[in-house]
Amino acid sequence: MRRLLPAVDVALFAPLAEPFTYLWPEGLGRPETGIRVLVPLGATAQRMGVVERVHAVDLENAAGLKPVADRIDALPLLPDGYRRWSARLAAYYLARPGARWETVLAWAGDEGRRRYRLRDGALLRALDPELADLFGTGRRIRTQQRLCARVGGPHPCWRLRRAVEQGAVEEVIDPLPTPPAGEEGRAIRLNQDQERALGRLSGARGAFGCHLLFGCTGSGKTEVYLRAAEQVIADGGQVLVLVPEIGLTPMWMARVAHRLGRVGLWHSALDPRARHAVRMRLGRLDAVVGTRSALFLPLPRLGLIVVDEEHDASFKQQEGVPFSARDMAVLLAQELGIPVVLGSATPSVESWWQAERGRYRLLELPRRVGGGGGVATEVVDMRGSGSLLSDALKQALEETRRSGGQSLLYLNRRGYAPALHCTACGGQPECRHCSARLTLHRRRALLCCHLCGWQRGVPDRCEACGEQALVPLGAGTERIVELLAEALPELRVARLDRDAAASMEQRISLLDRFAGGEIDCLIGTQMVVKGHHFPRVTLVGVVQADLGLNLPDVRAAERWWQQLTQVIGRAGRGDRPGRTLLQSYQPDHPWLQRLGEEQARAILRQELANRRAFGAPPFSRWVRLVYSAVREGRALEAARNARDALEGRLPGVRLAGPVPCVLERINRRYRFELLLRDASRRVLPWALAPLLQRLGRLPSGVRCKVDVDPLEMM
Repeated sequence: MRRLLPAVDVALFAPLAEPFTYLWPEGLGRPETGIRVLVPLGATAQRMGVVERVHAVDLENAAGLKPVADRIDALPLLPDGYRRWSARLAAYYLARPGARWETVLAWAGDEGRRRYRLRDGALLRALDPELADLFGTGRRIRTQQRLCARVGGPHPCWRLRRAVEQGAVEEVIDPLPTPPAGEEGRAIRLNQDQERALGRLSGARGAFGCHLLFGCTGSGKTEVYLRAAEQVIADGGQVLVLVPEIGLTPMWMARVAHRLGRVGLWHSALDPRARHAVRMRLGRLDAVVGTRSALFLPLPRLGLIVVDEEHDASFKQQEGVPFSARDMAVLLAQELGIPVVLGSATPSVESWWQAERGRYRLLELPRRVGGGGGVATEVVDMRGSGSLLSDALKQALEETRRSGGQSLLYLNRRGYAPALHCTACGGQPECRHCSARLTLHRRRALLCCHLCGWQRGVPDRCEACGEQALVPLGAGTERIVELLAEALPELRVARLDRDAAASMEQRISLLDRFAGGEIDCLIGTQMVVKGHHFPRVTLVGVVQADLGLNLPDVRAAERWWQQLTQVIGRAGRGDRPGRTLLQSYQPDHPWLQRLGEEQARAILRQELANRRAFGAPPFSRWVRLVYSAVREGRALEAARNARDALEGRLPGVRLAGPVPCVLERINRRYRFELLLRDASRRVLPWALAPLLQRLGRLPSGVRCKVDVDPLEMM
């Protein structure tokens, strides 16, 4: 009779194509799929992974198998609905098993930082004398990492987990942080458009449906979200609110903390102990506000998902598994049978297409709440101008200050200048590791690469020709601050970008000062325009309105329109009328005449017509394969091998490349891309998975990024 031993297949948190098989030790209890374990890899290393299959192996076949080293979880971290959803996510984005679990369970990281203290010394002594010796007799708090490192016997994590379950040890969990001050008790009367939208959402509770809330800036989309959320929570459900940027989370927490009860905050910059406090209370929270990573938190009673500013490119993950949090929020809502709301004043072309087809339910808020003061938009002709700031803009800034209003200036470029330029030979200092010019940060006296982070000092002379002829080329936010200080010394100016406000605390402080009237003019990048509500802002200026309009990208015009429309929407949100000045070197460009929320519907339909004519998304599905290596030839050879293997094996799919990426070299690695286009939208990405698997392991040092539905083509 054959003797069988228990075994598990483990998907390691590593870029491996298949799970590895390990023996299951008797001391780790009963194995379950979906739990995390530590397993040996190589001679001495250990890696974390997830049990994907429980089975048995013959004693003869078990000779070369190693046993699982430790068990992290007593029970699977994801309920069935989330597990099915994560499998669909992995299948669509062609994620390998380990990459799938590393992405969807990232919220449960920082295991080593978990903290414990002794609860019952006698009980622990009876259960595990070695652990009892490590805790001693006091109530001193110890981290899991320290405890597990000092335990001499096997399975330290599992033994600690068992001690907690038996009541001998307790885990120390911080309280949730105090939410920022909000608008507690403020009664907001809904207008007819809001009432209509809320009524349709209320009627959709308890069943899947995707709703596109299309409302102009200041139309009260947030109040519709909150009323719908209150109804879900009153029925015993939970609400997830996704926002595109970390900088928006404090504002959202202030909005919802006094309306939705127990609210948790989640984003990557949060302190690990604060994240753990949310993680351990998922079943008791009424709502969670967070960025795209919050999507993976397994809320047990989730009844509504809200995706605010659904058009924003920040919802697309670029590292690891390149997933779209917006699209996966819709898929999760479908899997759980709950409604999802996508909100925007400038919807993405993809979401608008779904609404036009009847796949998404369109809810419209065409008017500003309270009427507002309206916004007048003017284009300032900068042709022939020798200054970065026009007289019209400077005069408007001064008039706004004198009238007691505030202003925003938008320029989507950090630093002092995008480059240094030699007037003698035309040379420009470039990054040592990337195909990119170095940005001048004058205040820090540095040239910086905004792709890889490499820095160097500012040279006195051109290193190409030796002449002392280096001058700043173009302008960034830092330079605009300097020019305003010279032209309007009484204007209280501050800058908001990743350089001036690197930490969350700095951003919150700066925005609070602006909201409190301590700053007259706020200058910044996209951080100043995403979702902020400043009723005293009556003037918005765009320093270079042409920037980003003529990029060689199918989405360039759409993004430019979204950004500029969002910028314009920051003005006139209070009782006073707003004014927007757009400085342009192409004042007659047709897109400048299309700005304005009243033209949004026509613009979206025109973009759809253009995309259809060119066979671009959403009328086809694209997959981008980027091969990279430190040695240029290795990357190119791998890309060519992939092309040869794929050519003719995907019916109806057009394959282009390999060609160098627009940014050919990033962080020392040369990059070549293949672009696959499926007009039927039925072959890609699914049919690509077995072909990529058949290619086998990549050559040493070569990486391949598989980007389904790419947003970035640079």
